[in-house]
Amino acid sequence: MVSNYLFSVVRAPVFIGLICLVIAACGGGSEGGSTPSTPSVNDTTAPVLTLSGEASITHELGTVFTDPGWTVTDNVDSSLSVLVEGEVDSDVAGEYTLTYTVADSAGNTASAERTVTVESSTPALVVFKTGATDSAWDDGIGAYDAGISYGTCVGDGGASCPNISWALSADSDRGNVLQVSHSSAGADTGLFFQASTPIDASAYAGGNIVFDLQVISGDSNFSIKVDCVYPCTSGAKSLGSHGATGWETVTVAVNDLVAGGLDLSKISTGLVIWATQQTNTIFQLDNIRWEMGDGTQTGTGTGTGTVTNATSPLSYDGYSLVWNDEFNGSTLNSSNWTHEIGDGCNNNLCGWGNNELEYYRSENSTVADGLLTITAKQENFGGRDYTSSRLKTQGKQFFTYGRVDIRAKLPKGQGIWPALWMLGESITTVSWPASGELDIMEMIGGTINREKTTHGTIHYSNAAGGREYTGGSTTVENGLLADAFHVFSIDWNTTSITWSLDGVAFHSQQITSSDRTEFHENFFFLFNVAVGGEWPGSPNADTQFPQQMQVDYIRVFQLD
Repeated sequence: MVSNYLFSVVRAPVFIGLICLVIAACGGGSEGGSTPSTPSVNDTTAPVLTLSGEASITHELGTVFTDPGWTVTDNVDSSLSVLVEGEVDSDVAGEYTLTYTVADSAGNTASAERTVTVESSTPALVVFKTGATDSAWDDGIGAYDAGISYGTCVGDGGASCPNISWALSADSDRGNVLQVSHSSAGADTGLFFQASTPIDASAYAGGNIVFDLQVISGDSNFSIKVDCVYPCTSGAKSLGSHGATGWETVTVAVNDLVAGGLDLSKISTGLVIWATQQTNTIFQLDNIRWEMGDGTQTGTGTGTGTVTNATSPLSYDGYSLVWNDEFNGSTLNSSNWTHEIGDGCNNNLCGWGNNELEYYRSENSTVADGLLTITAKQENFGGRDYTSSRLKTQGKQFFTYGRVDIRAKLPKGQGIWPALWMLGESITTVSWPASGELDIMEMIGGTINREKTTHGTIHYSNAAGGREYTGGSTTVENGLLADAFHVFSIDWNTTSITWSLDGVAFHSQQITSSDRTEFHENFFFLFNVAVGGEWPGSPNADTQFPQQMQVDYIRVFQLD
């Protein structure tokens, strides 16, 4: 496009064709009209084509490009045509070449080239490179580990974390890279790069987190997240298999993490990464960085797609349905369920062992329209400020192994803690945690990401009689878990327990080790909505009551 003697390349790719200019307007040639002079038979002198500005220039990514222009002079012709060929896409970083050509009426030609480098003046946000963590992440490299009650070990190579370690390793082509090792325990753990002061990464909206990865041994499936000052986080994002055959560059869209709840204005970790199976995997990392995008932030934190209700089949190949409750009718089936009443104090477990704030009542659960509904209310009863319900199948319906599908729609709000879970039938004789606990679904309300995330966990007793626990989590892509019905499942067999959300597996734990024998015994089910507690914290002024968990069905299948 020609305007006021200059051509401009707009944000979309522009192909520049023939451009005719009056030389006088460009500052060259003789005065006069636009009709070329009669060529001289002795004219063997080429025009002089001079670029305005430098022949090599740098242009800011994402802004409109305007060519600095040129001038042409000729000893005979007063006006000449200039052909400009080339493309500059100012939305895509890279190097572009523009070629300028002019010919006079005698056929003498001149040409020039300009190189335009489109790049961002904001450099990549480096996390780890050439064997070192960038100074922005001044707390350095650390890890969280379920083996120390989700405490962290920072700057010690994992010496104080029982299930993960890291160290620099020499690579013949790259120099020092970071090598990370998961233990054989299958414990929930992950490596992170942390800043002591939150970083505003808003400029990287629309960009990517990029890193190089290779697997030395073990499973090649990985998951990542980014934190933005607890409890703000992007939630876990499964990346699938990478690096199994050597170094591979992995790219994660920043806006995908924003859609999971990430607040770019207060980033606290440059990357959190773990092998999804978290068992016997050794991998290496290099060149971790955030790269600029176009600055456009998409996603509201709840996802941008359509929220749909999930369901599950009535049968599976090789399995038989051995028990189910579809919650038809108008009352709870007492052949299946018993209400637990109180605040735990009658069991010498005030607050149910978690400093919960509710008093459980049978009146807070109903069966109607094919749904079991548990309602948490803000009301004074039994010395507590909140009431809810807690149901169990202990002594009535209990199982060892099988596939379990529970279709439910969850509550939400700060301090709200719904759970669909199991305990070992042996709890009355061996107590907890020796009985074992298997959490099919837990959700803690309070932030967008928390209310998009379901957690699956096992609790058990170690050799010393202390509690161990480990698990995994996943997030829904669109909406919150309170916006639609979802199917929370486990597939429990003689070697492992695998958790799924809406038919998609997201975590697995082995149960073959000598400290996990609990998970080869009978377990019963519990459904409840807690209010408050050590994990979610207490309700606040933004928490709306009543809150409800609705359960459509529970189905248990076992191998034929």
